Amino acid sequence: MRALTTTANLALAISLLALTLSTLRSGRMPAELRSWVFFSIGSFTLLVHAALDAFPSPDLMDVSGLFEAMTLAFFGIGLAFLYGADRERVRRLHGEAERDSGTGLYNRGAFRTLVSTRLAKPTPAGSSLAILDLDGFKRVNDEFGHPRGDQLLELVAAALRANLRSRDLAARYGGDEFIIYFEACNERDAERVVQRIRASVQSVSELAGTAVTMSAGIAGYPIRANDFDGLVRAADEVLIRVKREGKDRVGVAV
Repeated sequence: MRALTTTANLALAISLLALTLSTLRSGRMPAELRSWVFFSIGSFTLLVHAALDAFPSPDLMDVSGLFEAMTLAFFGIGLAFLYGADRERVRRLHGEAERDSGTGLYNRGAFRTLVSTRLAKPTPAGSSLAILDLDGFKRVNDEFGHPRGDQLLELVAAALRANLRSRDLAARYGGDEFIIYFEACNERDAERVVQRIRASVQSVSELAGTAVTMSAGIAGYPIRANDFDGLVRAADEVLIRVKREGKDRVGVAV
């Protein structure tokens, strides 16, 4: 009877260990759920260990020790997964706080912080900032509804990502306005990129059946301004001038 009990406990221990390894190798289960799986298994092995201790037997001492070790292992693994899940949640919440929910680009506050930090660091080359505004976006919302307008904003965001370098920063600045910071890039080079974006926006919006154009103003740092607010004002003044002169153009500060 004792031999049968020992064999059964060993089989259970091996099965639980196999389940542990299988779960660890599987990336399909969320970390938080995996942590509670291990806590549950650990609770079960703890009960088995307690039962073995309640009825001590020389024949089962090794099995009791095995279950004690497995209990510690399961709880340790569960805590590790729970810690990882908490870190992932914090990282995700932090990312969501920085991003515009409609486009996935940086939001206004995050963009300001990131660019201001970069401008505070000395760089060997100047940088540029561009403000982009969609011409006729209100008409899209009025004629086709806000869902189509939201879809158009997503297409614009995709056009920005496709044309920018990894070092550049882009954000939805509000409504149908977007803003780009070009790291180590003069005004003329920034203008060429924005012209490509303007053409892309026009093409994708026509294909989507919500044709719009885009106007943009560009100002360089530090030749036009020496801080973030001044740079935004300089680019915005150029944008206002472009809008006044007929829209669907890219202007550079003079």
